[in-house]
Amino acid sequence: MTKLDSGTHFVVADFIYDLQLEQLRHDESFHKDVVILSLADRVKHMALHNGKYVAYFFQATGAERFAAVLTDAFIITLATANTLNQDLGKAVAEEWATICGLGEVPLPQPAGHDAFIRAYAIAAGSLAKACESWDHLEMAPFNTMMRESNLSLFKLVVGYSAALKIDIVESYRARLRFIERRSIFHRTLAKEG
Repeated sequence: MTKLDSGTHFVVADFIYDLQLEQLRHDESFHKDVVILSLADRVKHMALHNGKYVAYFFQATGAERFAAVLTDAFIITLATANTLNQDLGKAVAEEWATICGLGEVPLPQPAGHDAFIRAYAIAAGSLAKACESWDHLEMAPFNTMMRESNLSLFKLVVGYSAALKIDIVESYRARLRFIERRSIFHRTLAKEG
C-alpha cells in the first residue's frame, strides 16, 4: 500500500481520482465489449466479477494467488465506481488512515482470510441484490445500494491489502499492463493512453 499511504503532500481524493481515470482509459481502450453494454448490464457484469472473486478467494491456496485476486477485486471496484459515477476518493478521504490501518484507532479489520472473504461476500451479495431489485423494478434506492456496496468492497480490499502489506497500486498497474499486452492493438492503444 505504500503508494496509497505515504507522503506528506499525499492527497487521497486526488490520487484515487487519478486511479479511476486510469481505469476509465484502460476500460475504454481494452474492454469495449463491456463499455458498450447498457448501464444496468455493466453493473451486473461487475457484480458477477465480485461473485467470481468470492469463489476465487476461497480457492486461493497461496499468498500469491490471494494477492492476485485482491488486485482484480481492486480493479473491479474502480471500474464499478466509474460506471456508477462514484468518486471513491472523496468518499474515503476522511477515514483513509483508519482504512489503511495508519490511524490510532483502526477500523475493525477482518481477522484472517475467512473473515475477509465473509465480509467481501456480504458486500458482493448486496451489490447483486441491488442489481436484482433494479431488474424487478422494486421500490429500492438502486444507486445508493450499489454505491454503498461498492464502497464497502473498496474499503475491504484496500484495508486487507494494507494488512497483508501488499502494494495494491503497484499490483494494479502491473495487472493492467498484463491485460493490455494481450490485445493485438496494445502498441497503438498504450501510446494513446
